[in-house]
Amino acid sequence: MTNKIKYVRDIQIIKSAENPELILIKAKGIAEITKLIAPVLVPGENKNLCEDGVYELELKFDPAEDEGLSVDLEVEVELRIKNLPASIKAVKIIASENSDIELL
Repeated sequence: MTNKIKYVRDIQIIKSAENPELILIKAKGIAEITKLIAPVLVPGENKNLCEDGVYELELKFDPAEDEGLSVDLEVEVELRIKNLPASIKAVKIIASENSDIELL
């Protein structure tokens, strides 16, 4: 498996009242990932045994990859487009297993 966006779940199109030429497109979907790189807290260099009473942790990314990991996460993306041609009447967003369309 590879990292991919499986499904489009929601599309929103927002037109700016202050700037009518600007359109904000928001899309939500479900992403399938096979490698989870998440921030973790790990013991500091002195293994948390500080003489001054401070518990020390380091905030890092955990590059570990579990074999066979398959996680579905909800993701959200925003795109701002200025001066969209007047001939465009809808926005279609395509994922690997479905698509969705929203009229302007």
